[in-house]
Amino acid sequence: MDVTLDAEHEELRRLVTETLGDEIAPLIRRMADRPRHGAGPDDTEIRALVWQALTGMGALGLNQSPAPGDRRGLRALAVLAERLGEVLYQGPLLDTVLTSEALLRCTPGPERDRFLKEIAAGASVAAAVRDGGVRPYDAPLTAGTAGGTVSAERRFVAFAAEADWLLIPGLTADGAHRTALVRSDRPGVHLRRHEELGRGELYAVRLTDAPVALWLTPEGDAESTWHELIASARTLQAAYLVGLARAALRLGTDRLKERRQFGAALARQQAPAFLLARLATRVDAAHLLTRQAAWEADTARDHRLTAGQALAMAAELARDTGRDVLHLHGAHGMTEASDAQLFYRRATVESRVLGSPARVRADVLPLLQAGRPGN
Repeated sequence: MDVTLDAEHEELRRLVTETLGDEIAPLIRRMADRPRHGAGPDDTEIRALVWQALTGMGALGLNQSPAPGDRRGLRALAVLAERLGEVLYQGPLLDTVLTSEALLRCTPGPERDRFLKEIAAGASVAAAVRDGGVRPYDAPLTAGTAGGTVSAERRFVAFAAEADWLLIPGLTADGAHRTALVRSDRPGVHLRRHEELGRGELYAVRLTDAPVALWLTPEGDAESTWHELIASARTLQAAYLVGLARAALRLGTDRLKERRQFGAALARQQAPAFLLARLATRVDAAHLLTRQAAWEADTARDHRLTAGQALAMAAELARDTGRDVLHLHGAHGMTEASDAQLFYRRATVESRVLGSPARVRADVLPLLQAGRPGN
């Protein structure tokens, strides 16, 4: 196993860090803290500029490489996802690249290729995979006459109001797994924003005979394909959470250097210093496990077990880091002026959007048992 970044990925990390640099990071974090509805013009402009920058650097086409063994480019996307977590980016990027992977696994054709080109050029997609469970492809879905429409209800669809398309997987009454791509502004599409701790962009989506632009038809078994897609989604979410934890840890370290007690910085006291050291070790471990999952995917290995383990580890890490850093900030950390409460809010929500750590571990437990000697 080789989890080191090659020169191309190192260059991508440098480019992403420059594009989403320390100057714009505070704006992105505060933009994320304010809901899109009723947001000021500055928020709208920042959202547009960030999306334009990501599109311009080719982020939406990172997993569309035709090179053998690198079709998904999950290692490159993990590099990008970590930086997105560091700046607390909220947007449809990860859902959009997941949709690209779903399309790449479908039977080639002009319609599929057209959507891939639209995505690479900047079209955005909100995927209905964040219902808090681990099998979103088993949610009920009803296809209309001749497959021209779809009806379904989904919860916690991120950024549905700003995405151009909606990706809706599900299970029909006859037991078939199907996935529809629907234009978000078409008749029959109804959105309702959830109110949640992270002040994010999560929506309840109800489709009532909504026109289907494309039914995704995998080349292989539909259920197996969705297992692999969810593993990719878990890998990217784990990378995002690792980035979130790393940035929160940096924030906590800086705060301890500033806070003073008995005439010395708190960073010099053993208890908080050891706490930060333990968190730093866990960040490195989760980072390496996430990188391993991405490497397995890009080298055509089964990455479902590693992806589940990485997400469970990163989710607990992000939640613990957000809580501990908030505690280290004291009362100031709970005020609107502090970024500590932003990291805590986002960690609380993002750590569960693809299922709680316990549910994710339970989902991949059969894979772990199957790999034991003697099984």
